Amino acid sequence: MPTYQIDEMDGDELSASHVASAANALEALRKITGKAISTQALQSHWFRVIDEGEGSVFEYSVEHILTARR
Repeated sequence: MPTYQIDEMDGDELSASHVASAANALEALRKITGKAISTQALQSHWFRVIDEGEGSVFEYSVEHILTARR
């Protein structure tokens, strides 16, 4: 199983770093966050996932589920 370096980013600043093994980059990030993931880095808090074997870089953010207020 490939190993992924997962960098937690605030804007352009690194805030934390993790390592996870998984079948793909998205699954590795899900292991770290335990949350639904958006395949686009649309927020200031986002994740850079690097496939250490292939050198591929992916950018994701955590999905925010909007709920109606009553």
